Amino acid sequence: MVKRFVDRIGRWPAVAGWPEGDLYGIPPAPPPQPPAHDPGPGRWEMRFMKLHAEGRFEDMWEMLADDAQRAWGGLQNFIREMPRLDEWLEILDMQVASVTLLDNWTDHIHGRTYDNVARLVMRYRVRQQWKEWTFDRQVHLVAADDGWRTLCYPMRAGAAAGR
Repeated sequence: MVKRFVDRIGRWPAVAGWPEGDLYGIPPAPPPQPPAHDPGPGRWEMRFMKLHAEGRFEDMWEMLADDAQRAWGGLQNFIREMPRLDEWLEILDMQVASVTLLDNWTDHIHGRTYDNVARLVMRYRVRQQWKEWTFDRQVHLVAADDGWRTLCYPMRAGAAAGR
């Protein structure tokens, strides 16, 4: 059951940004920094998962990193393809177990690198009928001008993009 739940909320692999470089003699823009009033990446991730549990996929869309949005191929694909949490499962509690701010991070699965990344270990306590358990899951968020964006990607490459 735990494996099924973890599979449902995903092993959403994080995909690092499109390659940036010195194009036509113009250096890339500096990566965004979260604003000073930012409540922290943990709050962003907890809101994302709360919206997921409520099935509010349109609201989740704006919380995705630009690369993740491109990988999904649009809002309608995201709404259709994003895994749903099973009805029998209830998230009782979410906690940020740890936060590590990284100058850069490379997703070795996809060979992409992001700057200004928050690596979180989220701890979930869930219930299925009378059984409760806790598990940890690592996620990555990237800094944005207004806070953070999550790196939540389609489970299968090309599935959301119609390939």
